[in-house]
Amino acid sequence: MTQDNRSDRPQGRPPEGEARLSRVEAQLRGPFLFFFVAAVAWLLAASVLGLIAALQQGSLAGGPFRDCEWFTYGHVVSARRELFAYGWACNAFFALNLWLLSQLGRFEFRNGWVSVLGGVAWNLAVAYGACRIFAGEQNPFALLAFPREVGPVLGVAFLLAGFWPIVAFARRPTGHTFASQWYVVGASFAFPLTYLLAQLVVLWQPASGVVQAIAHAWFVADFRLLWLAASALALTYYFLPKLLNRPIGGYYLAPVGFWTFFLFAGWTGPSALIGAPVPLWVQSIGVVAGAMLVVPVIVTAINFHGTLSAESGWSRAWNDTTLRFVSLAALAFTASGLLNAVFGFRVYNALVRFTSFPAGQEQLLAYGFVTLTIFGAAYYVLPRLTGAAWPSAKLIHAHFWAVALGLAVSLVALLVGGWQAGKQLADAAVPFSQVAKAGSAWDLALVLSAALFLVGHAAFALNALGMIFRSSSPASQGRHD
Repeated sequence: MTQDNRSDRPQGRPPEGEARLSRVEAQLRGPFLFFFVAAVAWLLAASVLGLIAALQQGSLAGGPFRDCEWFTYGHVVSARRELFAYGWACNAFFALNLWLLSQLGRFEFRNGWVSVLGGVAWNLAVAYGACRIFAGEQNPFALLAFPREVGPVLGVAFLLAGFWPIVAFARRPTGHTFASQWYVVGASFAFPLTYLLAQLVVLWQPASGVVQAIAHAWFVADFRLLWLAASALALTYYFLPKLLNRPIGGYYLAPVGFWTFFLFAGWTGPSALIGAPVPLWVQSIGVVAGAMLVVPVIVTAINFHGTLSAESGWSRAWNDTTLRFVSLAALAFTASGLLNAVFGFRVYNALVRFTSFPAGQEQLLAYGFVTLTIFGAAYYVLPRLTGAAWPSAKLIHAHFWAVALGLAVSLVALLVGGWQAGKQLADAAVPFSQVAKAGSAWDLALVLSAALFLVGHAAFALNALGMIFRSSSPASQGRHD
């Protein structure tokens, strides 16, 4: 992938809109809104399930569905994870990745029905898989819990719905490329390859011995990093320079960050198997890859935080809805990368591996970075495509503060509570009953965070769906709150 140093275009800054821009967005309007409405619906469903799971766990052991065999804790947690990943995040990135590469490549999308057809198949498969999970017919693998017949359908649906950014990139009018395009192209190739290979090795033709566990750990790491995180990085590289109206700081380092990210992220999976009956050399690969992943984390930190730190960028970001979400997400990505590197080493991993700490690390990446970035992008893109302003400023503020506080509370409960439990488990003088009692003190905090997430997501859904269903046609110049 090349970079162009022409003087008429600043490095690291997306091009400004042209007269043709409205035509590009008009072609995207139908498919984009379809995917985003589906994403918001699945987000609300996952939020409700998250609150039910929080009420059912630990010392609370209650909730409105505690006597319903369909809504046992295992069913609810598994369905919530799959709906959040495949319902919310994937639908959102189908829309945003296509919009982003169409913007940067001036690609007029003329086959929207194909994408919508793939989206219909994708969402029907997700709904079918969720129903099978509640019926007790699930696989014992995180992010692969849907019945195996769902996998091929999702694979074909992705080719119809999620592969269009590759077409937009291939048909760009110039040879100039941006970091955002690199990450979207990489993510669009990584997801179908890793997902279909994982389906084959884990579910359809299960590998023997510990190879199945290794393949599953590899897929989970690739899904979270090479698909979700890479797509979110693309949006961050786009919105920071565009809305701050300045080039990315240290943009010459961006190619280093991109190549090292895709080189090392795919090898971090075995670090989740430290302490398992897996060859030590396999575990060491994951540890080393996690440590080397610090390189792209530092590069992106220089790019993002350097851009925000110049010319009162942080204060400007706080006063812009999109930048407020995106800048907070950038901080979360940096923190997530550093935590994963440190706690990938055996001496620290041994303390927290059987606690809630790994769930906190997952929350920091999947929600703190990925979901907040999606929210920020939505506040910019939806007004442009609908030609309408957000109906309620109060709902915007309610959304931000509810999810920000929910994220903070959940991270404290999972990370601090996990570290505390790990220290107690490592002390032979501390009885397990005391460890369990100390851990139960955090259950109420997790219920509070789940309730805050539900409130924030409901506020966002009311605002977004209200604007979408009241919209008429895309404006030539979108409004941005």
